[in-house]
Amino acid sequence: MLLRTAVAVLVAAGVVGCGDTTAAQPPAVRQVESARQSGLPTVVEFGSEACASCRTMQRVMAGVARKAEGRAQVLVMDILKQDGLIGAYRIKMMPTQVFFDAAGRETGRHMGVLTEAEVLARLQVKEP
Repeated sequence: MLLRTAVAVLVAAGVVGCGDTTAAQPPAVRQVESARQSGLPTVVEFGSEACASCRTMQRVMAGVARKAEGRAQVLVMDILKQDGLIGAYRIKMMPTQVFFDAAGRETGRHMGVLTEAEVLARLQVKEP
């Protein structure tokens, strides 16, 4: 009985099983995964409107999105309003930026505030 319960929990969590578990993921996690699979480098800003540093990063990310349009994916996710993000991406502090290469592999993360130039450099996108 205990083993059956453990397997059910793992399947429900998407840890084991067959087929596509994307439908079981929260919408915010699906959005990040879609960006990762876009074939472009991606940065995801995990923060909240309730955090002053996060609001600063929202402005930075808006500038990065304009400068990197068509060359990188830029997402800003509110971890207090969108389910599943904290656990799925191991977020321990706000703001946290997670960087992915064009193949969707994580290449690094940063906790705190970055400048537009720093984010673009980590994305390996040259400013226009």
